[in-house]
Amino acid sequence: MLRAGDIIPRAVSGPAALAIAAVLALGAGPARPAWQSPLADPHSGAGNLWDYSEARGPAHWGELAPDYQACGNGDLQSPIALDAVAAAFIPCEPLRFRYRSSSLYIKNQGVGLRLGYDRGSYLVIEGLSYELVEVRFHVPGEHVIDGHVGDAEMQLIHGNNRGDIAIIAVPIKAGHRVNQTLRRILEHAPDDAGEQFFGRNVGINALFMLPGRKDYYAYPGSLTSPPCTEGVRWFVLRDPLEVDILEIRRLAQLVGNNARPLQQVRGRPVRKVCLP
Repeated sequence: MLRAGDIIPRAVSGPAALAIAAVLALGAGPARPAWQSPLADPHSGAGNLWDYSEARGPAHWGELAPDYQACGNGDLQSPIALDAVAAAFIPCEPLRFRYRSSSLYIKNQGVGLRLGYDRGSYLVIEGLSYELVEVRFHVPGEHVIDGHVGDAEMQLIHGNNRGDIAIIAVPIKAGHRVNQTLRRILEHAPDDAGEQFFGRNVGINALFMLPGRKDYYAYPGSLTSPPCTEGVRWFVLRDPLEVDILEIRRLAQLVGNNARPLQQVRGRPVRKVCLP
């Protein structure tokens, strides 16, 4: 079992160390609800230091706090546009989802919905395990995939004992299929910023919010909100999850427009991976 003190290698310091420590602390056990250790942002307890407005939005994040400098001058920022033609195709390497059910921990942060997750759920890729600690939603989608932007995007955030952060991005499109897990989340999501909900007997499983086919793009990037910590492994699913349009509207009502603009690729390697 991972512990909060295990996640930071001695060589890691500064904003990256804060981000990694917070990732693992999110899942520090049933006595500590996930949202009590805000992911990556040391200033989140000090009020709304940043948001998506013109004054304090993405164009100015790098100026708002010393810890946010990567938002303005980082070389490996996310999100980016992903294109099959430009990506390097590699042999199939499956994403293995070892997810368990979790009680529902959810907070309306004003800049988005934030779900904590119980300990014990893992993503396994290339022999490495990453524990699922948090789920976030963005409207509209943040990544552009083969020229298309999702109506929304779900990001499943993981950490491991090597100090790594891995994020699965799932594009979401409006349709006519009711996703019962997402509907349950939205039914209990607080309307007002700062409010939270803990449903010990309200179960969810992120596995049921994944599309059937899981081909993906992989690239090195960053968190898409302050402090925009780099060194994140991104796995962006190519195929969207279809949900009922009413769920998209409810999600948009709760989070508003909270998508960061596209960032420059800057020659980063992007791989397109199929699954067997």
